[in-house]
Amino acid sequence: MPNEVIFLLKKLNSAGFESYIVGGCVRDKLLGQIPNDYDITTSARPDEIKEVFKDFKTISIGEKFGTIGVLLKDVLYEITTFRIDGKYLNHRKPEDVTFSDNLRDDLARRDFTINAMAMDIDENLYDPFGGRRDLSDRIIRCVGDADKRIKEDGLRILRAIRFAGRFNFYIESDLLEAMSFNSEILREISVERIFDEFSKILLTDKPSNSLMIMEETGVMDVLFPEIKRTVGFDQNSPYHDKTLFDHLLCVVDTVPKDLSLRLAALFHDVSKVDTLTIGEDGRGHFFGHEVLGADVAKDVLKRYKASNKLIDKVQILILDHMKVHSEMTDKALRRQIKRVGKENVMDLYELLIADCKCTRVDRDASFIENRQKRVKELLNEKEMKTEKFLKIDGKDIISLGFKEGKIIGKILKDLEELVLDDPKLNTRKYLIEYIKKNYKTGD
Repeated sequence: MPNEVIFLLKKLNSAGFESYIVGGCVRDKLLGQIPNDYDITTSARPDEIKEVFKDFKTISIGEKFGTIGVLLKDVLYEITTFRIDGKYLNHRKPEDVTFSDNLRDDLARRDFTINAMAMDIDENLYDPFGGRRDLSDRIIRCVGDADKRIKEDGLRILRAIRFAGRFNFYIESDLLEAMSFNSEILREISVERIFDEFSKILLTDKPSNSLMIMEETGVMDVLFPEIKRTVGFDQNSPYHDKTLFDHLLCVVDTVPKDLSLRLAALFHDVSKVDTLTIGEDGRGHFFGHEVLGADVAKDVLKRYKASNKLIDKVQILILDHMKVHSEMTDKALRRQIKRVGKENVMDLYELLIADCKCTRVDRDASFIENRQKRVKELLNEKEMKTEKFLKIDGKDIISLGFKEGKIIGKILKDLEELVLDDPKLNTRKYLIEYIKKNYKTGD
């Protein structure tokens, strides 16, 4: 355990209270992983916790529910009193809690056995519900009755899916049935909480594990019917050896762990369902699916109240994912960089590479990988590093006798295109001569 956590446990123990690390941090330690954070549970009541740590900054995160935050070396640690949950409201949160002196009571209210374990300062394990055994057997199982646990808090459906996907565990049959039977409950959970949990799913090592469970349990149909439509969809193309859904899963798994990239991967071909036409050659064609797909992604992300910044980037990546050709000149690549933004273009190429690799098992993506390297080189050109890269500006054009108005903007745009084609032309002398030769001040 980290020294800070040991310090907190010692302080509580020295004051006469029981104290343990609990939940996910115990699970991760047993799996040989480094926990992201540590939660502490104790027999001390909230006011007693504050008294024990009166010399430190404390925050009443949820004092009504027994949680006090203690700030230690700029890290906030949550310390919560043993408790028993009251009646749950709206399939999400208990109306109230009853404080307890018994660790087992606190563990009994938790969602899954693998999260219902505690460990004391000497690393003795307290595991009344068989969490360690289920870790060994690679099973996600509820503490107590699965149907009751899911109805208490509908978000547990997505949590079970996330843990199963993250650890590549099985979901116990009673829990899987309860998740499927109660999937409609998710419509009553706030979209912010849904999207937060779904984002964590997408950022696991292999999101397809969880996405397949979402499809199997009916959760995909409830939350993302736009994706559900791709299940079993035949692309009628010799360039694809997968159904559309399987292609999307492959691309999501293949791109790096970045939320905007993974969302773009999930939605980039979603509108192939709407645009399928069969050509005279018997092959499927999907003209304009990237434009419709970008709109679908925007609508879905707005529905889940994602940030505008995230939505914009996902749309940019989807809109440009079809603009890849066997040959692209530096001129074309510079235009692409300007179009999608230098901050997005490397991610675009990650999407293009993954999209290519996931068409057929024998598909070679090396030409896109080589192009990505060239794009990286072009990004170091001074013309690519700044938005305003021309050696002259509007004032220079006006000084040549042109009046303020649309003509100034047109000339600047034309010069940008000229310089993107050949950066060596970006000199003040050449550009002024070019203007004098090609434009009249009376235009």
